[in-house]
Amino acid sequence: MKPAGKTNSSVWDVFFVLFLSMAVVPTLGIMCIDWFAAMGIISDSLDTLKQIRMVTAVSAQEAALFFLTWGVVKSEGGSLASLGFRWQRPGADVALGIGIGGLLVGINLVGEHVSRFLFSLFMTDSRVMELLLQENAVTGKIIAQGQEDWARISMAVLIICVAPIVEEAFFRGYAYNVCKARWGTTRAVLLSSLLFAGVHMYIIHFLPVFLLGVILALVYQWRNTLVTPIVAHAMTNLIVAVALYYF
Repeated sequence: MKPAGKTNSSVWDVFFVLFLSMAVVPTLGIMCIDWFAAMGIISDSLDTLKQIRMVTAVSAQEAALFFLTWGVVKSEGGSLASLGFRWQRPGADVALGIGIGGLLVGINLVGEHVSRFLFSLFMTDSRVMELLLQENAVTGKIIAQGQEDWARISMAVLIICVAPIVEEAFFRGYAYNVCKARWGTTRAVLLSSLLFAGVHMYIIHFLPVFLLGVILALVYQWRNTLVTPIVAHAMTNLIVAVALYYF
C-alpha cells in the first residue's frame, strides 16, 4: 500500500483477512486449548479453562488481524508507515487523541439513546432493554470482577492497548484505504465504518459503534496518521471498561 492510500488489494481481500482473523484463527486457538485439556496438559478447573479459552481466542484474533493485514500490505511493497504508523506532531497527535476519546464516549452514550428510541418504535421497551443488557453483559463478562487476576489483566491489556492498535490498523489503515481507492473518501468512511460496526455483532449498539467508526475514519483522514485514532480508541475503551467494571 502506497502512502497516498493506493493499493492493489480488493474488497474481497479485506473480507478474507477479516474472516481468517475473526473466525478461523480464534477457532483453531480454542481447539488447541481443548486438545491440551483433553490430553491432561491443562488440568485447571472448568472456570479457569473458560478464561484460558477466552484469552486465547481474543489474543489469536488480534494477532491474526494485525499480522495478516501487515502481511498483505508488505506483499504490495508497503510498510507500517504506509498504513499510518507515523508521527505528524507527536504532542498534538496524542493530545487530540485523548480529547477525541472523551468526545467519543459522549457520542456513544447519545448514540445508544437514539438507537434505543429507534428500536422502541417497532419493539417493546422490555425487548429493547433485554437486548441492551445482553450486549452489555457480553462486554462486561470480558473484564468481570469474578475472573482470576491474570485473566482480567490480560483482557484489560488486550482491550485497552492491543485492540485499538490492531483495529485501527485494519479498519482505518487498510480497509478504509482499499475502499477509498475504489469509491472515494465519503463512501470509504461509510463502508469501513459499517464493517467496523458489523464485526462487533451488536444490535442496539450498532449505531453508536458505526458513529465511532465514522469519526475515527475522519480523524485518520484529517491527521494522516493512525496515532490519533489509536489514542482516541484506547481512551474510549478505557473509559467504557472502567465504567462496566465498577458500575
